[in-house]
Amino acid sequence: MDRTLLTPRLRLEPLGPDHRGPYRALVRDPRVAATLGGIPDEARIDAMLAQQAADWERNGFGWSAWLDRETGEFVGRGGIWRTEVDGRPEVEVGWAVAPQRWGQGLATEAGAAHLRDARDTHALTGIVSFTRPDNLASRRVMEKLGLEYERDFVRKGFPQVLYRQPVTG
Repeated sequence: MDRTLLTPRLRLEPLGPDHRGPYRALVRDPRVAATLGGIPDEARIDAMLAQQAADWERNGFGWSAWLDRETGEFVGRGGIWRTEVDGRPEVEVGWAVAPQRWGQGLATEAGAAHLRDARDTHALTGIVSFTRPDNLASRRVMEKLGLEYERDFVRKGFPQVLYRQPVTG
């Protein structure tokens, strides 16, 4: 089954070992790492990629590599995945965009595609997203995607803001 999603500017394909180099560069960039809880070491990067492969196999969804459709450049990662918030199972939509592509609307474009896929392919609703309170760019993306602020909470020792997709009939 082809798990690739296309948007006007992006090709979203399951994140895997073939993306290790550009994924590593993304998550080790200090500007990106500041929003994700710090710079991961090599073992953590490998563990994250292995976890995503397992998530795709188990759930049929997970993080995607975001590739520019025109150039093939790796410009970010994101998607939907199973997680927990305060011990409660949730499905989260999230993203990380290469700093040189910040401000171009890619997170909103890809996030919308991932939310459509969650609803249309996987029958998932009530998706959450969270970030640090001062990450105003991600909060704005959440709002553009129609998610609504729910509450503040702490995750892995860091303050977070939780947004949720309203469940409609």
